[in-house]
Amino acid sequence: TVIDQLRAYDNFILDLARRAITDGVSALEAARETDLGEFGELSDPERIVGNLHRAMFELNGAEPGSTIDIVAAIGDMVAYNGGKPLSCLA
Repeated sequence: TVIDQLRAYDNFILDLARRAITDGVSALEAARETDLGEFGELSDPERIVGNLHRAMFELNGAEPGSTIDIVAAIGDMVAYNGGKPLSCLA
């Protein structure tokens, strides 16, 4: 089901964020080093970077939903996207 797919993606992001924190790598580095596997088919794959920014921010103690550094997150998303502007269709 769609709910199962969303849960699986959420768990994928959280696991990746935990590993990135443990390894001391950035959201962008973690995304670049990761095989998206079943999630590689999702539209706008650069969103993984923004999702990692959020997950890592909160795992590091930020209040859930608090403001992330959006300039850094979007900059990293553009970098992940090969420098091309974002065109989120989700």
